[in-house]
Amino acid sequence: MRNDYYTNSKDYINRWVVSYADFVTMLLALFMILYAVSRIDNQKLMEFQGKMKHSLAPIENVTKYQANQPVNTAKNVNVEKILQENISQSKSIKLLKSDKGIVIRVNDRMIFDEGSADIRKDAQKTLNEIIKVLTKIDNPVIIEGHTDSTPIKNAKFPSNWELSTARATNIISYMMKTKMISPKRLCAVGYGEYMPVSNNTSNNGRMLNRRVDIIVLEK
Repeated sequence: MRNDYYTNSKDYINRWVVSYADFVTMLLALFMILYAVSRIDNQKLMEFQGKMKHSLAPIENVTKYQANQPVNTAKNVNVEKILQENISQSKSIKLLKSDKGIVIRVNDRMIFDEGSADIRKDAQKTLNEIIKVLTKIDNPVIIEGHTDSTPIKNAKFPSNWELSTARATNIISYMMKTKMISPKRLCAVGYGEYMPVSNNTSNNGRMLNRRVDIIVLEK
């Protein structure tokens, strides 16, 4: 019984030798790998890097060229000139400059009936002409609806906010139906009576405030 205990204890104590041997073997393998890597021909490595850089150079040049390609915006195309040559100005349609860009200002009665956001059929010709001009450029376009300060007397629209927004949105919807302008270029905004261009104390002033501004952005 005593001898068996001695033999088992000795075997248990010597088990560390197996782990140590595995560890030494792993270190030896690691040193061999490091040695092999250190023997790579540096000259060949540099030649390989040079070939890779040369082969990728055309891709880099194309990427930079495409990124710097000018778009058809006001910086390289005379947007104002295009609009002036193609938009027939009248008492109801004006071209104006603003901080945002070029404004095509249309009197609301030319497109809508009083208190309505439905585009009149006889206004479609005017809108089609404007759309045709907008296809000549790529600038973003904002459609702004504006009213005067007279409270609306239509149960369909609780306030001038809703009326002006519906008018701007309906014009965009009409533009999208033509499939001539990308929806990504369009934005609709309704300001109600809160962006007047004249006073609301006279009939003439209120008439000027009731409008749709189609703004061709410069950027």
